[in-house]
Formats: sequence, structure tokens, C-alpha cells
Amino acid sequence: MKKQKNSPLDGYRDLLSVNDLSTIFDVSNQTVYKEIKDGKFGVPIQIGREYKVSKIYVLSRYFQVK
Repeated sequence: MKKQKNSPLDGYRDLLSVNDLSTIFDVSNQTVYKEIKDGKFGVPIQIGREYKVSKIYVLSRYFQVK
């Protein structure tokens, strides 16, 4: 059986919150909001006033995990 590689985002849910992203990238929440506005996280999902970003998008874009 093939062993699955560990992802740098193991332990996080499939949709990442602004707090999750600020922890992962070690930046402030304000920076994450600015980068969301600038389109650096693709098209986030907005639920009420909260933004969520797909973990798969972050892995493929910033961690080169396929």
C-alpha cells in the first residue's frame, strides 16, 4: 500500500478562515484581508461577513502540493 505524504496543512479544515491564513503565513488578519481583496487567494467563499479560502487552493498555489 502506498504511504500518503503529510500535507503542511494537516489539521486544518477544507475551508480556511482568515485566522487560519494569518497563522499559516505568520501575518496579521489585516494583511490577509488585504491579500484577499487583491486576489492573492483566488476567489474566496464569503459566508456572511466571513471569508473562507479552499485549503486545496492554498496547498497548490503556495506549497506546491499536488
